[in-house]
Amino acid sequence: MKKLVPDPPYAYITPGVSHEEAILKAEEFVMKAIAAASGLPEPAKKRHQEMLGESLLYMRIAKAFLVVASAKSTQSVLI
Repeated sequence: MKKLVPDPPYAYITPGVSHEEAILKAEEFVMKAIAAASGLPEPAKKRHQEMLGESLLYMRIAKAFLVVASAKSTQSVLI
């Protein structure tokens, strides 16, 4: 029988995870969130369009800060 509901996303956060690994994982999940939200159909209601647009913007800003946090020098980061 085909499963109708997909498994929820998961993340294992283990004790002792390094700062760098945590940043990389956070960036990975932000990218997944951006991809998932970008794939949604355009909402019919204007307010919902604005909410989706704001959410995508905030995710992209979070990704930019994660890129800066993981860079060796913030002078050469392309965002």
